[in-house]
Amino acid sequence: MGQPLEYPGIVNIVTLIVFFIYLVISLYLILSRGLGRSWPWIWLTTLCVCRLVQVSMDLATTQLTPIEQVPNTSVSSGVAILTSMGLTPLFMSTSSLLNTTTKPKGRRMQWILLFVHVPLVISFILIVAGGIDPDSRDGPTYAATEATKAGISLYIVCFLILIWATAVISARLYLADPQEVKILTTVVLSLPFFVVDIVYMTCFAFESWVDKTSDMKFNVISGDVTIQLCMQVIMEYIVVGLYLLLGLELPTKAARLREQIEEVKEMSADQIQETILWKLHEAISRVVAAMIMPALKFSHWMLGKILRSGQTT
Repeated sequence: MGQPLEYPGIVNIVTLIVFFIYLVISLYLILSRGLGRSWPWIWLTTLCVCRLVQVSMDLATTQLTPIEQVPNTSVSSGVAILTSMGLTPLFMSTSSLLNTTTKPKGRRMQWILLFVHVPLVISFILIVAGGIDPDSRDGPTYAATEATKAGISLYIVCFLILIWATAVISARLYLADPQEVKILTTVVLSLPFFVVDIVYMTCFAFESWVDKTSDMKFNVISGDVTIQLCMQVIMEYIVVGLYLLLGLELPTKAARLREQIEEVKEMSADQIQETILWKLHEAISRVVAAMIMPALKFSHWMLGKILRSGQTT
C-alpha cells in the first residue's frame, strides 16, 4: 500500500530532477572535452548515478513500506551505503580537478593527489562492508558500524590532504594560466560547502543511540530530513553545480585542437622539428620501457629462483 507523498518524498523527487540534469551535463562534458581530460566529469557522472539510485530506492521504500518499518528494511541499508559512499566520487573529482593544473601544481603534488585515491578506495570498501554488516540493523534503525566509522574517518583525512594541496597550489597562483585560475577558484569556493557535507557524515557516523531513535538527528535513514537537506543534499547541489559550470567554461577538445594548430603555425621550422623529435623520443622511450620492464622482472624472478634452488641443494 503506497504512502501519501510527504516532505522526505518531495526532497527525493527534487534531488532526482537535479541530479538527472547534472548527469546529462556531465555526460556532455565527457564527450566534448575528450576522455583524456574528463576524469573530473567521469567521477561526477558516477556521483550522479549513485545519487539517482539512492533517492529512487529511498523514495520507493518510503512510499511502499509502512513508515514504522522503514528503518529496518534491507533496502534502507542500501540507501545508507549509497548516501555515505557518494563522497568518494566527489573527492575523486576534486583531486582530479586539482591535478589538471600544471605549473602551480608540480610533479610531487601530482603524485600526492594520485595517492589520495588509495585511502578513498579503502574508505569506499569499509563503508560498503559496514553497510552490509548485520550489526548495522541490530537496533531500531540503521546505525553506523565500526567499519563505517573507519571509512568516514578516512574521508576526514583525505579532506585535510585536499585542503593542504589546494592551499599549496593556490600559493603558486602566479604561475597559473587563466584556465588554471578558474579551476583553483572553483575548488576554493567549493571547499566550505564540501566541509559541511563532511561534518554531516561525521555526525552520522559517530552519533550514538541508546533506546530512542528520535534523538538521532543525523541518521541518514531516520534522522531529521531538514538537517540532511541543509547539510548534505543542498551542499552537494552546490559543489557539483560549481564543478559542472567550470567544465562548461573550459575549452572543448575541438577548441584545444584549434589552439594547438595556431601554435604550430606560429612556430618556426626548427621549433617544429625539435618538437617532433622530442615527441618521437618520448614515444620510443615509453615503448622501450614497456618492453624492458617485463624482461627485467622475469630476470629478477628467474635469478631468485636459481638462488633459492642453490640454497636448498
